[in-house]
Amino acid sequence: MPRPFKVARVEKTDAPDGGQGQDWYRYVLESGRSTITGQRCGSRKDVLAYATQCAEQLNTRGLTGQSIWSPRGRKPAAAST
Repeated sequence: MPRPFKVARVEKTDAPDGGQGQDWYRYVLESGRSTITGQRCGSRKDVLAYATQCAEQLNTRGLTGQSIWSPRGRKPAAAST
């Protein structure tokens, strides 16, 4: 059984090249041996909420085998003329 992702940390960081705004945070999601790192502009509270939502979505995808970003399934048949 895979380990669920969780927010490991959220820490203040410099804006990435070309990034606008002053408040940038780096978030880290961990699940056993897997680590996902991202950056987001906003308040620490907003970035923590975003990272938590990402972790939940990844966990849902892992449990169901389906992605909310890329739904799987048969493509609709092309309309015949």
